[in-house]
Amino acid sequence: MKIFKVLFVTIGALLAALIVIPLTVLAGLFVWLKLTEEADDEDLEIEDAV
Repeated sequence: MKIFKVLFVTIGALLAALIVIPLTVLAGLFVWLKLTEEADDEDLEIEDAV
């Protein structure tokens, strides 16, 4: 019975990793996009002022 418990915990950890890792990557890309979008807007405002 201990082998089943270990197997279920391993499968659960694998499924959790398959869900958490892509969500973390997507969140990082979203933050990077928002940061670069703000930087692009500031560059445009500087160019318009010149």
